[in-house]
Amino acid sequence: MKNKIRKIFSINLVLVLVISTIVIPDVTYAKTLGDLKKELQNTLNDYNEAQNNKNLTQSEIDSTQANISKTSEEITASQNEISTLTQEIEQLNLDIQTKKKQIKDIISFYQFSDSTTMYLDYAMGAKTFTDFIYRLAISEQLLQYNNDLIDQYNNLIVTNKKKQEDLSKKITELSSKQEQLKQSLDKLKSKYDDILDLNISIEEEIKNQREAISMYENQYGCKDSDDLNVCTRGQLPADTKFWRPLISGSRSSKYGWRFHPTRKVYTLHSGTDLVGSTEVYSTAAGVVAGIVRKSSCGGNMIFIHHKVNGVTYTSGYMHLRTIDVSVGDVVTKDTRIAITGGNPSVEIWDKCSTGRHLHFMMAYGLYLSDYTSWSTFMSKTFDPYTMVNFPANGSYWSNRTTKY
Repeated sequence: MKNKIRKIFSINLVLVLVISTIVIPDVTYAKTLGDLKKELQNTLNDYNEAQNNKNLTQSEIDSTQANISKTSEEITASQNEISTLTQEIEQLNLDIQTKKKQIKDIISFYQFSDSTTMYLDYAMGAKTFTDFIYRLAISEQLLQYNNDLIDQYNNLIVTNKKKQEDLSKKITELSSKQEQLKQSLDKLKSKYDDILDLNISIEEEIKNQREAISMYENQYGCKDSDDLNVCTRGQLPADTKFWRPLISGSRSSKYGWRFHPTRKVYTLHSGTDLVGSTEVYSTAAGVVAGIVRKSSCGGNMIFIHHKVNGVTYTSGYMHLRTIDVSVGDVVTKDTRIAITGGNPSVEIWDKCSTGRHLHFMMAYGLYLSDYTSWSTFMSKTFDPYTMVNFPANGSYWSNRTTKY
């Protein structure tokens, strides 16, 4: 019974996951300009909170950097101490050699042999009893002095070994501190990058929302209580079809799930990648709704509202080197809006591109009007191949008009 329940649960879970990946084009819902301004205020509140978190994190970073500096000072001090120990050990070795020479000098001075009976031989060589007593006393003194020198020698060896052990311990501790310092730096850099990405994303969202509000107020004359769908749709230039955004080229990557080449995860490729001519044109008549500059994933971007055969859409253009339009501009299919980019060595801020191309997106509804959430926009994207007359199988095209 339990296995049956598990099986049913697994089937239902799979169905939920599959259904969650299906794009359902729920095109419109009522939103006023006042609602958009409230969303901007909420985003500003999020930004203030993010700034507070940034300041707190900066304090943590400063503290970590202070610890790193302190550790560096300790490392320098340890290195100096190691140098001192090394010099002391070298001096001890010289002292040991000096003691050995002193022993040899004493033996040589009294012309003793190196035999074990050298002191006895010396004492027994006396000619009188007084001379014998004298020689015996000298021998005992020499023997004691020699033993003292040997003891000093042994003590110096022990001291030498002890300091060598201390030196080895210092080196081990120093290596451990260096490794900890490296790990701290790596974590600090990663944390700093995350903070920058977060703030850049929020700043870009604020910029988009402000530009959208300005467009609705200045371009369309919308009031705070006006439904944006009603306010704008009657003023969107109408068109009957979509056109290829590049004069010539081919598709290098299709819409759909794939392993991302730079992020190294499976994710939805929310558009189609086009390579070829560098001038980018609007896919149909419309109004520029949003512009993003130097995004860390997508680079420079343009979003355009369209009304084609009575249905509203948003087209997106990413990885751009230059942008030739502004928010609120009315465009046609013949309006050049940008130049392609995405070259990692040129657009160094764009971390999601491996080469020059255009990432072309299409979505149902009016992004920044019907909805402002990026996740909602992503959920409403669809394969541009279903609407735009691209050749099949990635074939090359040489103009924007030939039918395939």
